[in-house]
Amino acid sequence: MIRTFYRAANDDIITDCGSFAETRETAELYRSNSGFGGAKLYRAECEIAEATLLDLVDCIDAIALICERTGLEAPGAIGVDEWVPRISYALREAGIAWVRVRESFPADTITWIYVGADAPEMEELT
Repeated sequence: MIRTFYRAANDDIITDCGSFAETRETAELYRSNSGFGGAKLYRAECEIAEATLLDLVDCIDAIALICERTGLEAPGAIGVDEWVPRISYALREAGIAWVRVRESFPADTITWIYVGADAPEMEELT
């Protein structure tokens, strides 16, 4: 499947992982969210193989599913949207390139977190 994503960041460099919004409007909110996002807005067209997608949006126990797929132990009191970037290496080793989560900011939006090896190419928007 091919999806269009948006990302607010100060540059187009992604090291271990990167979060992408499903809509430009959601990404725009990260342009002024202190500590997250950045001043520039990017768009990426990404091909996502179903086998490399871990979809946690409607998962009742997302933490348990991540633990099952990676062999990690539960992190304690942390949301899945915060834990995934911290364990990108383990997800990547488990064959996962994308993780889809329900986000805490903006509340109830969907974020796609890229944890794969080769970062998506992004185009800067004006």
